[in-house]
Amino acid sequence: MEDFNDKWWPLVLNIWTKWDSSLVEIEADKNYSPPAITSAIKEYATLELGLGECARELRCKEVANIKYKVHGPTEAHLIGNVDLRLDISESISFLTEQGYRVKSYRISQRSTKDIVFAHSEQLKKLERHRWLTLMDSTHKTNRYDWRLFTLYVRNTYRCWNVGAHFFVSSEDADTVAEALTIIRNKCYHWSPVTYFLIRVISKPRALQRVFPAWPLVSKSARTKIGCESLIQDAINHCSVPSIQNYIKRNYAKNTEKWGLWARQHSPLLLQVTSTNSIESFHSKLEKVISSLYGLIGAVHGIVNIDCKKRSKAESASFDFLSKKVFTYDVDDDILEEIQKFPFPF
Repeated sequence: MEDFNDKWWPLVLNIWTKWDSSLVEIEADKNYSPPAITSAIKEYATLELGLGECARELRCKEVANIKYKVHGPTEAHLIGNVDLRLDISESISFLTEQGYRVKSYRISQRSTKDIVFAHSEQLKKLERHRWLTLMDSTHKTNRYDWRLFTLYVRNTYRCWNVGAHFFVSSEDADTVAEALTIIRNKCYHWSPVTYFLIRVISKPRALQRVFPAWPLVSKSARTKIGCESLIQDAINHCSVPSIQNYIKRNYAKNTEKWGLWARQHSPLLLQVTSTNSIESFHSKLEKVISSLYGLIGAVHGIVNIDCKKRSKAESASFDFLSKKVFTYDVDDDILEEIQKFPFPF
């Protein structure tokens, strides 16, 4: 065994390294993200080749480097200019060409640079469906580590739509507040009846500064965390083991229901219990762009996904309006009452 480890194992590793590079190049051609490629190759090597121990040495950074060699020439325009100012300028020009309204700004006291952008159709949706707004941010969309914030609204067909985006070089309250102020000024009818279900819970001051009269609500996961804390306190302060077990059995496993109970004051918020829809948008975006891209590469990906979301929303609207509803065996009095309801728009 020692002889194998000394003489043959390095040879096995060398063969695996070459085979590994070939696998990465094959997968990279499909344009998956480096983490997805790494995971797929490790799974294949473990289950199909029996080389799990070798595959364990594969690092995401190695995969990213190989992918860059494969896609580098075709993705040069997405890497963008090395000069940040030129990268910003090119990104603004591209967004403007695609029908987006764009504004860049700077917070002088904090030296932060930021870009706010939204398609004209998205701004219409933000104004029209203003009763609920989801907001979330994501990172690793560009090499500057600028955070991308997205606003999401839901139309009358229960289909989620993008309202606006903004890149910020810093997530401080002043910078985020300025971006929201710009969006509010572009949407004059974005009235203060909107709720924010946010995962970026460290930024409530920015929201309350721009919309002081708006009720600010965290998503159910936050209320759930609060319930978990209260339940744990009850267990810690209880000296009777049987009661402790009762609390663990009947309360600790139902924190999601308790979180919803804490929000029962709003029927609307009971319908929207998470920010999964907006997280899904960011997840799709991260699969088609790279943290090596410049801002120009990031906005290319955003524009493509925005277009797909608008098409999906239009399709849902068409399906709803063209759907046939059979009224066989429905009482005439009921049909007359149904016709009094306003038609969704």
